[in-house]
Amino acid sequence: METAIQLHPHDVRDEGATRTVENILKRAKIHTIIPETATLDERHPYPRGILPHNPLHDVVNTKALLEVPLPKDYFSNLQFSPVQSKKAQSGNDYIGKLITVANKYGISVIPWVKGLNASFEGDISSFAIQTIQGKIVSTWLCPSKSKTVEYVIQLLKGIVGHYSSQAVMLDRMRYPDWSGDKVRPERMLTCFCPKCEKGMEEYGIDLALLKNELNKILSAYHQNPEKLLDLQISTEGKIEIKKWILFRQENITRLTTKVSNSLRRWSEEVGVGKKFWLNLWSPSFAKFLGQNYNSLAEICDGAKHFPYHRLGGGADLAGLVKELAGEDEDLQEKIFNLVIKILELPYDLSFKKFKDIGLPVEFVARETSIAKEQFKDKPIFSGIQIWDVPENDIIKACKAANEGNTDGYFYYCYGWAPFKALDVVGKIESK
Repeated sequence: METAIQLHPHDVRDEGATRTVENILKRAKIHTIIPETATLDERHPYPRGILPHNPLHDVVNTKALLEVPLPKDYFSNLQFSPVQSKKAQSGNDYIGKLITVANKYGISVIPWVKGLNASFEGDISSFAIQTIQGKIVSTWLCPSKSKTVEYVIQLLKGIVGHYSSQAVMLDRMRYPDWSGDKVRPERMLTCFCPKCEKGMEEYGIDLALLKNELNKILSAYHQNPEKLLDLQISTEGKIEIKKWILFRQENITRLTTKVSNSLRRWSEEVGVGKKFWLNLWSPSFAKFLGQNYNSLAEICDGAKHFPYHRLGGGADLAGLVKELAGEDEDLQEKIFNLVIKILELPYDLSFKKFKDIGLPVEFVARETSIAKEQFKDKPIFSGIQIWDVPENDIIKACKAANEGNTDGYFYYCYGWAPFKALDVVGKIESK
């Protein structure tokens, strides 16, 4: 059974590689560390609180920057490249330092790579995702573009080769969700670039009807969120939306297959990158973001999904509801119930209670069980929330993951969790 813990660049840079590794080994009893190769536009910790054991910062705000010191001209064959952090540009390789220490303790280090999401420079407008309104989402690459395939393959080879990693975990192989530097629900309605629109028509989608129905949703959100509760989508429109959801899933599967095949051929040649893991949203959410568990299972060697029950899934569900409903508490309750219904989650839960305790811990068992069923003989690792939760919830989440027949616990995350949480993790026995 796999156990691992994820961490961020500032953890190692602020606490030091030796202290970080020793805390993970001695407190959490974990022998696999998964460090972030590129940051996100996010607050650490998210969405509130302070960093409990960081000696330099209470809170860290990051941008979506590459933290691996690849050569400056590494992506010169493309028209765009990820923006490197100043520390990476100066050769400050926090993962390299982590690996040096980890090797002394017999600990594995597996890079956590973000595929389609980063801060980019260059001619990104030609390759980025577009909203239904035609606006560029400059931090997300369109899965339909051939240059996107080239970029993800090149990124993986550069990082895995740089660290001689035997395994890698690829994240953000999907369409955008609502989160980022701020909550933006319209980012869920992508991609509508000319290439994707042509692809939709070839797929058999009535593009005009689809856009009309989706624009109804967007218009209600912008003009009067209460209209979302009584929004009428035509029968024909529902059919086209279902086709669109499947189109997006097939797009992501096609892209990920090309990436996986290329990485495996290269791995055989150079002898690194032999295990290819994916980082996926939990099943109830994943299908809306372009991730099809059944097809992705055939591509990878296993996947982590993240049923962070206190957060409401994988991102800030409360933040989405508040953005849709505004400050009206009664409308918040109604919108929350609508979202739960769309996600087909079987919970009779008020928004007020959800804000206090999140989804029931049974959510972890349910999502893991569904993921396992769809992944068949491939391993599924359950992401376990260890920040912004009572220590007893960590134990309950692990038990729930076991009920779902998980193949391992991937704890999220080192720097956001208090030492008490790491100590609890160290006492949890693998099944």
